[in-house]
Amino acid sequence: MNSSALRILNDAIFEAKTWKPGRSRNTLENDFYQLMLSGPALDEHLDLWHEFRRALAENPHLEEKDLREFLTRTEYAREGYWWFDPEEWR
Repeated sequence: MNSSALRILNDAIFEAKTWKPGRSRNTLENDFYQLMLSGPALDEHLDLWHEFRRALAENPHLEEKDLREFLTRTEYAREGYWWFDPEEWR
């Protein structure tokens, strides 16, 4: 795996931990898509994937209605991109 893929996952973890209302959601959305396109494989860096899952589950601000509409993409979740299914965060 290249360092770019690892950076994408680390950026997504940071954004999931720190996102709050008043901040643009563009970075968070971009991170979700970048994980799909160029992120590490799901069987690599399991500790970081776990940290990402935990960050998503623990940030109460990600419950915001408009943001939740973006974050819930069942068609992507069915393809294996579990971060688009908030039920999978826990």
